Amino acid sequence: MSSMEPSKGQSILLIDDEAEFVQMLAQLLAKIGFTPLVASSGQEGIAMAAQKAPDLILCDLEMPAMHGHAVLDALQHDTKLAEIPVIFLTGRSAPEDVRRGMNLGADDYLTKPVSLGNLFQAIQSRLQRRQREKERFKNQTERSLHLFAGAVQDLRNPLFVISGGADLLQPGEKQAGPGELNAPWILDRMQRAAASMEGTLSEILFAAKSRMQQLPFDPGPLDLREFCERLVAERDQRHRLRFKCAPGSYLMTADALRLRQALEGLLSNACKYSDGIVTLRLASRSGRYEIEITDTGIGIPVAEQARVFEPFFRGANAVGKSGHGLGLCVARSCIHQHGGTIHFTSQPHPVTKFVIALPTAPLMSIERRPAGSLARFTASGPDLSFPGPLPPTPAHGAPLWRGIIVDDDPLVRGVLRDLIARAGDITIVGEAGDIRQARLMVRQHQPAVVFLDATLPDGPGFDLLPDLNPATSVVFITSAEDYATQAFDCEATDYLLKPINPERLKKALLRVRQRLAGQSATAAPADSRLTGSFLIKVLKAKQLVRFDQIKSITAFGEYTRVRWHENSEGAMIRKSLNKWADDLPAAQFIRVHRKAIVNLAFLHRVERLPGRSTQIHLRDMPEPILVSLKQTPVFNRKLRAWQGSSSGKD
Repeated sequence: MSSMEPSKGQSILLIDDEAEFVQMLAQLLAKIGFTPLVASSGQEGIAMAAQKAPDLILCDLEMPAMHGHAVLDALQHDTKLAEIPVIFLTGRSAPEDVRRGMNLGADDYLTKPVSLGNLFQAIQSRLQRRQREKERFKNQTERSLHLFAGAVQDLRNPLFVISGGADLLQPGEKQAGPGELNAPWILDRMQRAAASMEGTLSEILFAAKSRMQQLPFDPGPLDLREFCERLVAERDQRHRLRFKCAPGSYLMTADALRLRQALEGLLSNACKYSDGIVTLRLASRSGRYEIEITDTGIGIPVAEQARVFEPFFRGANAVGKSGHGLGLCVARSCIHQHGGTIHFTSQPHPVTKFVIALPTAPLMSIERRPAGSLARFTASGPDLSFPGPLPPTPAHGAPLWRGIIVDDDPLVRGVLRDLIARAGDITIVGEAGDIRQARLMVRQHQPAVVFLDATLPDGPGFDLLPDLNPATSVVFITSAEDYATQAFDCEATDYLLKPINPERLKKALLRVRQRLAGQSATAAPADSRLTGSFLIKVLKAKQLVRFDQIKSITAFGEYTRVRWHENSEGAMIRKSLNKWADDLPAAQFIRVHRKAIVNLAFLHRVERLPGRSTQIHLRDMPEPILVSLKQTPVFNRKLRAWQGSSSGKD
């Protein structure tokens, strides 16, 4: 018995009409860590199995009302119960009984009296086999979902070509005469169909990624009351939504994108399956926020309520209503990401209420992201607000900005080139299908703007960023939504998801124009090397770090540890200290000894030590850095020059 190590919560259902035997066996199972469940008849056992979903069933054959074979047959015909291992435990050992039980699908057949050692060994063997089957099925499912998500993502490129081509044909078409096809009307239908297809693809891709636990999560400060109030106002086009909440602030930390996806899905379902008023009620109860969404529609059939959150499940009473059965699955994934819960009630007289409970995390527990790094997503990607008035489009004959397109699909490049040409202020001077070609294009044309796919055949698009001038405006146009946060951490101008809405592309181009116009009006720095950058892998993502953010660089053989602003731990890079000294501006960066370079801009204080030694303290770095005696005079001279230039700027 010592070899038995059941997982906590593993339950075993005993179906047997011999009360004394069942009681003794239940006590033994509980003693070694199982949770025993007891049923005295076949009917009671089937009902309890449906209610409790045990990990294994021990069933007698000879019972008065229902034979064990009938119990097994009933279990096998229930899709939820068919996978539960069943071991027959009986006094009948005739070969025909054993054969019949095994033919029906029993996992084992033990005869009474049975030794406890054999019984526990059989239980352990069946539970371990079931666990292996679960893990194998889970791995197969994850692989299938991964392939499925990739296939769905690949469909976005041809969809972009279709919708983009329709956009290009739309303006300038003459109205059809009598008996002629109405081209604008046909194109409008094409565009709406493409938009509908994109919505379906996005839902399927989201559901697949949520099952694979690959959803990005980027929380920040949020007033839940203002958030819900604004959401209801935006969606209440037919004046059917009502928002109820007591006055006050409802502060929390949340990913606004994920929370919006959850609430929009629930509100959309409530409006779709009811004709009356839909109410969203927000309250604060017992250290958590509760959001209730109530409707008086068709309700959810009682027999189907257990499957409501399964992907692609639709109720039998939803006939005639469009949908794919993904909304509630997506909503639950988003809520669970926040550490919250979601449940519902649906009464026979249809009043359906979904209740979301969210923790009230303190605002300071979430790291605030740099300004400009947070994006608000629309159907085709993040929608960035503009901080000021947009500069006008350059007049006819004014110099055009040079741009290149980097995408491995030539059809996508062609449509994107034509769409950009409409703006009139950006000339596409080159196209590339991979990073290697793009680097050649960059060196040849020195583009002002790059339209870049995030995933390319020879690597992620981010690998191109170090080759670009820091003033280059980068717009990611991609089928992959996973890299948006990383893109804005690298100061991308915009991030668009294919297929691109024409209005969304217009906003992106306006933002490019604003950024480029602002840079052209700004004087270049005295030392152009200070505007350089390098790409570094941090955890699972890549980050672009500007030279002026570097605090210190320390040599470790052929590697150096670079510490920069917002990352005092830093990262190891295969680049020598001598090479760093050549790349960095000498006025601001100084080599304090043979194994260290520091940025004077981060200098906090200088400490004089006995014996003419000196050590310096950098801001937000706990350990000081020693200045060698040989470098002390050089350090003092550069420090005075730096302080003089800094005071002159002030």
